[in-house]
Amino acid sequence: MSKTSADIVEKCLAVEPGEEVFVVTDPRKVGVAKSIARACNAAEAETITAIMPLLESHGNEPPSTIATGMAEADVVFTCTTKAITHTRARLEAADTGTRTGILRSVTEDMMVEGAMTVDFDELKQRTEALAEIMTAADSAHVESKEGTDIRFSIEGTQAFSLDGFFHEEYGFATLPPGESPTHPVEGTANGTVVFDVSMDNIGQLETPIEVAFEDGFVTDVSGGEEATELQRILDESDENAGNLAEFAIGTNPKAKLIGNLAEDKKRAGTMHFAIGDNESLGGTTKSEIHLDGVLRHPTITLDETVVVEDGRLRTELLDD
Repeated sequence: MSKTSADIVEKCLAVEPGEEVFVVTDPRKVGVAKSIARACNAAEAETITAIMPLLESHGNEPPSTIATGMAEADVVFTCTTKAITHTRARLEAADTGTRTGILRSVTEDMMVEGAMTVDFDELKQRTEALAEIMTAADSAHVESKEGTDIRFSIEGTQAFSLDGFFHEEYGFATLPPGESPTHPVEGTANGTVVFDVSMDNIGQLETPIEVAFEDGFVTDVSGGEEATELQRILDESDENAGNLAEFAIGTNPKAKLIGNLAEDKKRAGTMHFAIGDNESLGGTTKSEIHLDGVLRHPTITLDETVVVEDGRLRTELLDD
């Protein structure tokens, strides 16, 4: 893992000698965290590693001591099982100038194959181009042969280029790289989404989960046992848990569908929606959860332009 870790530390987050680096992990991701910490030490940074308890769900806040350390550090790496990307702690760290590298659910195998082996510079160009197209668009329509058919506004929203590199305007970088997300305008999403690859807190799906949205919120969840589990999560969470929080398109040609959202959602031509909190994407709806779900073969139309057709990212629109 050493080469990948060195690239992440030195190239993507540009860690400098003498900087204070805080590596946050949990009992399941210590191996990845150790590799990142060794790379930070090799870069002559002052590195501290903290092992926190496993979080119950993606989007849960970390313990207050972790949050304080994140805000105090120059650079933070979150090598955790559950993502703390969409949390107040991460946003507050960004406000103090902390550069954060997100390695949510990343395994040791993922550090040496698949999405992490992509040409980072080429991917950055492609993902930035897609983000520009998404930012300029006013409306989105997503369909799939599995039954997805949903429309929503993205007018006035900013799309992100999550290409592995730190972007100061976002305050974080995500690894593995390769997606452009934004958030649907609150209250505008109407239609049906069928998740058919994987879902946060559930894993690889054996049976598709069909979710109906009305005015931006979940109104019905149907399918098999996995749909029942998603409904339970929503019922036990807060009132904003059913908000359609994120709309994102994968751009990484090296990413594989492995049942791990950290990589699944980066595969070029897939896309994912999330439900719950959208504040870290520029929205105003707060929730204690943020759960991604992946679609394998979407057709995505932005205004009048088809950018993904039946799971194929139209790279000819991006490679100018």
